[in-house]
Amino acid sequence: MLKTLAFSSLLIILCSCGTTKGVLDGAGSVLEGLASDVRSVGDYLN
Repeated sequence: MLKTLAFSSLLIILCSCGTTKGVLDGAGSVLEGLASDVRSVGDYLN
């Protein structure tokens, strides 16, 4: 119960200052870069 409360509090604090949006945007950019790299490797194999 205490772990859930601490996680919820941390999430609320991060959301209120906009950090969560930045982290998710950064993670999305990394995943897009990885997908692009995989596509380019697939092009070399064909």
